[in-house]
Amino acid sequence: MKYLLLSSAAALCIAPSLAFAQDAGERESWASDTIVVTGQRPSITAPEAATATRTPTPIEEIPQSIQTLTRTLIEEQDLQTPADALVNVSGVVPVRTAEIVLQSPIVRGFEAQYFIDGLPAYGLPDSVVDPGTLINVERIEVAKGPTSTLYGGGTGAPIGGLINFVSRAPGDTLGGEAYLRGGSYNTLGAGGGVDLPFAAGGVRLAGMYETADSYIDVVDSERAAFFPTLALDLGTDTRLTLRGQWTRIEQHEYAGLPAELIGAAGVDPFTFAGAEDAPPTTIENRMLTAELQHDFSDTLQGVFALRRYESEFREYGTFPFPATPLAGTTYNFASAILPTDVEETFASASLIWRTNTGPLAHQVLAGVDYDETNYRAELGFLTDLFFTTGLLGSIDYADPSTNQPWVAPLATDLQVDALRTTAAYVQDQISIGDRLDVTLGLRWTQLDVSDTYTSFGFTFAQNDETYEKVTPRIGATYELVDGVSAFAGYSEGFQGVLVFTGVNPPEPETSQSYEAGLKFSSPIEGLTGTIALYEIRRQNVATSDPLNPGFSVQTGEQRARGLEVDLVYEPTPALSVLASYAYTDAEVTEDNRAVYQGDRLSRVPEHSGRLAVRYRFVGEALSGLEIGGGVTYAGERELTLPNSTTVDGFALFDAQASYDFGPASLSLSIVNLTDELEYEPYQYLARAVVIPTQPRSAYLTLRTEF
Repeated sequence: MKYLLLSSAAALCIAPSLAFAQDAGERESWASDTIVVTGQRPSITAPEAATATRTPTPIEEIPQSIQTLTRTLIEEQDLQTPADALVNVSGVVPVRTAEIVLQSPIVRGFEAQYFIDGLPAYGLPDSVVDPGTLINVERIEVAKGPTSTLYGGGTGAPIGGLINFVSRAPGDTLGGEAYLRGGSYNTLGAGGGVDLPFAAGGVRLAGMYETADSYIDVVDSERAAFFPTLALDLGTDTRLTLRGQWTRIEQHEYAGLPAELIGAAGVDPFTFAGAEDAPPTTIENRMLTAELQHDFSDTLQGVFALRRYESEFREYGTFPFPATPLAGTTYNFASAILPTDVEETFASASLIWRTNTGPLAHQVLAGVDYDETNYRAELGFLTDLFFTTGLLGSIDYADPSTNQPWVAPLATDLQVDALRTTAAYVQDQISIGDRLDVTLGLRWTQLDVSDTYTSFGFTFAQNDETYEKVTPRIGATYELVDGVSAFAGYSEGFQGVLVFTGVNPPEPETSQSYEAGLKFSSPIEGLTGTIALYEIRRQNVATSDPLNPGFSVQTGEQRARGLEVDLVYEPTPALSVLASYAYTDAEVTEDNRAVYQGDRLSRVPEHSGRLAVRYRFVGEALSGLEIGGGVTYAGERELTLPNSTTVDGFALFDAQASYDFGPASLSLSIVNLTDELEYEPYQYLARAVVIPTQPRSAYLTLRTEF
């Protein structure tokens, strides 16, 4: 409950030019930084991505680091949630499903935003829009650094990075897939999809349902989703796509283990402390999008999209309050509720024009976005008036029998926000000769924020502000030799801040980003990827106030810089090797509170990486058998800002195997293969709390295609 006063909303919209769905039956390779389509497993590269430029562009021509996690990778690693998938990308700190109401994902040291099919998803935290499943995801594209030239909505544009879920589209042949999945901690689920083509288009229906307990005592979860899609050709040059999405996540809220109790006598690290009978926290998101694409000519294309989004977010939590123990392993506990509702309408219109002028080839994108979001969040916080003891009672982490029953607080605080974003942008991608490509972009954004916060009927803050900003982007790529390109770029970021820092309204966040590196597109057979150096400076950053839980303060400046490596090697259709590494130096460089100066940003390891291997047997004797495994490393991390406690680094191993026996396939995946007990940062009220890593767990999936 990092955001006790600010919760969730989402502004999601689709641009058809961003959703390059593969034909039914085609398979993608693992290759990060490329989208690869194969038939019968041979790698055939289709080197395009859309997230960084909002147009289909060869990746070696994009002056920005962007990685792609394909459908093949999702299925072969048995990835179930965005958090599972994003460990494969350098410089990303994912948010586990149990934490999505508490913390946003992090890219290059700063909070990033989730997007759906290329347009923004607004939430506080951003991860509230997490669908909780990858059943309808064709691929995930991660564009790093500010992308404010092209994207915006809600409170503005991404500062740290953009995580884009590209949805699966209706296939052109009748068929589908279904699966059953079960395993550790009473996990049981089912899902699938069906494609129903017709003469003028097609329908795809996809959905899933899963229930599971947890390795944390008492905690359980339930996830459900449904994704209907209709694609309709209105003549030869016009296509209408209607997408629906309904997702629901229900989970018993966990407040983490106080870091000072790691290794404490009598404390089981997997114990739950709090109200075991508390209502589950629920997130229900409903969304309908209509998008229309029309080709005016071979060189001019128009796209219009309209989306309606509604969200209901109900959080119920119990947690130590205050953060210090009453005695030994015993803490006073409090409870809180945070019911939140969001209604949002998003509209976008753009034109893409391609033309040649002598030795120059241009791809010009111009468009406008308009977003209206209405956000309402109540807060009830059950403690005594002097904030010295929790009225829920005292609980001993070493004795679960001391857990107290749920006591519901009354909602006493109310926040109402009306957000309106209007933006216009233009981008020119210029090819000069055969080797040089230049990208120029400019965006004007106007953000109107009207918010009111009342407590016990008293108006604590009331703001009505308008912010304007022009954000530029410039970059270039140059092919040094066949398959190796150098790139460099500069961009700026801008977004509004919804925090309570007293009577004065917060200043909008701004950022400046520099990036340079190399891109590989098979300089040797099967090698693709990116090596990048970068620096991002971010001003007016909103961070949780450790002295006032639920409130935020704005720091002076934070800086992240580092080195990132993302490589995939596929020398034959039988072998895939993924390797990623990130060195991230993220710290507070200037601050209006001396206690933060020089501190490292919380949750961000200085060193992290992953190595994953997949081998597919192609000989007759073992045909259909595939085996894989990986290791994920994260170094030492700070738990809070200002820094007070660190958690040690660790390496976790995983393994997978599958066998295709014709009508179906059976796969096994194992998490934490060596059963290591480690601890990871956990977000709860900016406290120094952790969550133990998941013990060794195994899951079986039976899958069929028809």
